[in-house]
Amino acid sequence: MAPTEPVVRVDDLRVTFPTMDGDVQAVNGLSFEVPAGGALGIVGESGSGKSVTSLALMGLHRGSRARITGAIEVAGQDVVSATDRQLRAMRGNDIAMVFQDPMQSLHPQYTIGNQLVEAHRVHHPKTSKAQARNHAVGALDRVGIPDPANRINSYPHEFSGGMRQRVVIAMGLMCDPKVLLADEPTTALDVTVQARILDLLDELRRDLGMALILVSHDLAVVAGSVDEVVVMRHGVAVERGDVRTVLSAPEHPYTQALLAAVPRVEVSRAQRRAQDRSDRLDKEKREGTVTDPAKFEAFTPAPAGGEPLLKVEDVAQSFKVRGGVLGRSTDFWAVNGVSFDLYKGETLGIVGESGSGKSTLSRMIMRLLEPTRGRVVFEGQDITHMSERALRPLRRDVQMVFQNPYSSLNPRVTVGDAVGTALRVQGERDTKKIKLQVQELLERVGLQPNHYNRFPHAFSGGQRQRIAIARALILKPKLIICDEPVSALDVSTQDQVLRLLSELQDDFGLTYIFVAHDLAVVRQVSDRVAVMRKGEVVELGDSDAIYENPQSDYTRQLLTAAPLLDPDEARSQRAEREALRAEAARTA
Repeated sequence: MAPTEPVVRVDDLRVTFPTMDGDVQAVNGLSFEVPAGGALGIVGESGSGKSVTSLALMGLHRGSRARITGAIEVAGQDVVSATDRQLRAMRGNDIAMVFQDPMQSLHPQYTIGNQLVEAHRVHHPKTSKAQARNHAVGALDRVGIPDPANRINSYPHEFSGGMRQRVVIAMGLMCDPKVLLADEPTTALDVTVQARILDLLDELRRDLGMALILVSHDLAVVAGSVDEVVVMRHGVAVERGDVRTVLSAPEHPYTQALLAAVPRVEVSRAQRRAQDRSDRLDKEKREGTVTDPAKFEAFTPAPAGGEPLLKVEDVAQSFKVRGGVLGRSTDFWAVNGVSFDLYKGETLGIVGESGSGKSTLSRMIMRLLEPTRGRVVFEGQDITHMSERALRPLRRDVQMVFQNPYSSLNPRVTVGDAVGTALRVQGERDTKKIKLQVQELLERVGLQPNHYNRFPHAFSGGQRQRIAIARALILKPKLIICDEPVSALDVSTQDQVLRLLSELQDDFGLTYIFVAHDLAVVRQVSDRVAVMRKGEVVELGDSDAIYENPQSDYTRQLLTAAPLLDPDEARSQRAEREALRAEAARTA
């Protein structure tokens, strides 16, 4: 196949789903080509048609009610008219897919080896199990799984999220496909793990001459990994072209809005707050709703004086882990010796990879966990070992916003009841008063008062997070702990939620602890930042100082892994990471 010949060709693709309210055009007139060894990024928000396009390329709409017209060719095979048998032969051999959640792609009751071997032998039935197993070990080694000959016998739950995603990529490579289709492969991963996965995909494309289609809601994710980009909105490609051109000089307002919403690690909290306040003032002037012009004055950092609202002193948390000597349990210290003060009106960002102890620390502060050692003092009162009964008044003052709003909302309880329950628990009995307070708060967080009787499934991810924020605010708390509140959201929805949190802090005088693995997000919301690794704080200080002059090697490593919007800078950063890994391998 000539280098310029397209290995994937999509021409005027239309995917329509019939519903009770009429037809929904999920993809409308999409066209693109990907050459052998080339890389295309497909970018857009949830509902833009990205994943529907991915499934159509794999022929996975068969058996559904979807109507597909237009042309889809993969390695010369017409996907639209292909038989089921032809499609089964094509999947894995010609095109393989890496899905967003690796745990949904891996069977929890079978070893990694069994699943890789099966993937290979389905397409190569004459291959012996021993040969297929050797091939599987080679695939695991290729994607960077350490000690692959032994780890092939492990189960999915014995791997971290990033390692599971590598296993899924290895599964996709088992039959040496011509095209690898990666649908949001890094969305829920830490910044360093995300960087490793993107580096791996780029390396595989280079070494194997394989075409790559990278689907994401984040332009910064695709910037350093693709040659061309297609920006989708409501099923239509609103912009396409060379990635450098699209990112440096976007023509469509939607692309411009997506770029503006991407958090940048070089933008400080002061710059972000000043811009947010300016935008809010302009909006309220247009609407004629400005009530207090003073609240739009230039941002000044919260003063660190007087008595702190919260004191955390040498806190530690251990858990019993089985598997020690002679099968005895051993202590695992999830958090070990963390101390800091937090002042009223301040935001402390806590950043680190999965397993660094961020969420465990948050739960100790909330007293959802009782610290093994140390003290937690809130408003001068030691709450470290308080009984649940004694803690009840504290629940009014300290609230939490969790990562997954759908998991923290009961699907059988209306939004009004979910938000208003806290008032009832605290003793409020007037039903009309509760409803009025809840409706006023729903409106304040950008929802409608008539959403009161709706159930969580009727809302988008961003709207559900607004509901979770309303539930945290209903008792007028003094401290809100936000545990990865935007990590699962589109960049534009994420931007809206961050703006909302900033406005609420201004309006209600809130104090935040903001936990996240995204360094750009943490910088834009935090006055001070604590960087955690393996249960310990390795660096703590003013946000700008840490980002502009990090003292810890680990902080520098995190910053190097942060995605960049400039394709050339992103590739330069990738080369730097590869050089560091090569040096580490030589000295190991």
